Amino acid sequence: MLRKARFRGSWYPYDKTSNEKITGPLSSSGDMKIAVLPHAGLIFSGNIIRGFFERIPDNTENLIIISPSHYFRIPRGRIIVSDFTEAETPFGTIPVTTPDIPGSIMNNDVIAAEHGLEMFLPFAGKKALSVSFCVINALNKPEESKDLARIFQPLLRDGRTIFIASSDFTHYGKRFDYTPYSENAREKTIRHDRECAMLLSGGNGSLAYEKYGDSTICGIAAAAIAAETAALENLSGCLGESSTSCDITGDEDDFVSYQSVMWR
Repeated sequence: MLRKARFRGSWYPYDKTSNEKITGPLSSSGDMKIAVLPHAGLIFSGNIIRGFFERIPDNTENLIIISPSHYFRIPRGRIIVSDFTEAETPFGTIPVTTPDIPGSIMNNDVIAAEHGLEMFLPFAGKKALSVSFCVINALNKPEESKDLARIFQPLLRDGRTIFIASSDFTHYGKRFDYTPYSENAREKTIRHDRECAMLLSGGNGSLAYEKYGDSTICGIAAAAIAAETAALENLSGCLGESSTSCDITGDEDDFVSYQSVMWR
């Protein structure tokens, strides 16, 4: 069963030539295994996503993505999976596998609708990776990130699998009902998000969720799970590229902040 590219031609171009301008050749190699990456339209997030895919190991074959749900209400602490077998990308279809996650809920509609999954597929298609889709919205308590990390950790043990937590950081402005700063909102938001990212990079996902779980960081549950998984794997974290939507739009009263975190 095929997961169709719902956002093709709107959130990113769909022809191969235009996408190669975004993905680049992706021929570089490195040792990054886990990342928190943004899922905005690729005009905003493409450079940051590419920075991770350029640094993954040469022998990478599989990609696990865990995203928040933007279109469906789902129970706290429950992970949504699907039984799709293929996914469309600008570089052809790639295999989809269903991860073995105890207590997960099968719901193809959630997976089919989610841009937080799809924004990585041009890169996965360019690298000819297989992909597994997961969605989670919120945790019942911060410590649950540790429990879920223990479920994800075995999925990485083959040494050929990478793990992405899909998360834009702070959504600032009246349309997000979040305007805590009377001045210098962009600079203060970047500082706020960097503090959260530093906790994540140190493997402190549970603490990051405790401090920022009620913020407008949309994928904080996914990010907390990724950080705790990295801690179990004894990986070293670092902050990657960052930007904001106002770098392109110029609107400092209404913007989204993007910050990547990576582990090797």
